[in-house]
Amino acid sequence: MGIGIVVAMTRDRVIGNDGKIPWHIREESEHFKRLTSGNTVIMGKNTWLSLPEKFRPLPDRVNIIVSSSLGEQKGAIVCSTIKEAIKVAESISNRETFCIGGEQLYKTMLPMANVLHVSWIMGNYNGNAHFPEINFAEWKLDKEIENTRFVYDKYLRKQE
Repeated sequence: MGIGIVVAMTRDRVIGNDGKIPWHIREESEHFKRLTSGNTVIMGKNTWLSLPEKFRPLPDRVNIIVSSSLGEQKGAIVCSTIKEAIKVAESISNRETFCIGGEQLYKTMLPMANVLHVSWIMGNYNGNAHFPEINFAEWKLDKEIENTRFVYDKYLRKQE
């Protein structure tokens, strides 16, 4: 079973600022929902807590939170390690698994991923959370869709 990473970021790799997404692009939010609905999402504690309460858990998705300090959360599965989260995700059949952030989880899970879904946000935004450097020599562009305020690229990890 493969792991996909879903991220919206600027060309400078900004993904957040003080626990919030620095932009609001409805079309990109709808794209995220279409991509992840019916599947499993793995996120860190801060990403979970950054979701507005009315969107927690993310509907029509199995929500898995990686946290060693967060207690039980309504509508979500809390795992203390990434390894445990992946094992839980693998036990749920017929679903894709997506890492949806934040910064530390992306850094740890990027080497495990075989698909990378990137929404490149147009414009410059300040932020103190960044996606890790991507070695694009390891990835092949599979699909590109241009929108007015972002470009969606789907990358597949090259087979060695």
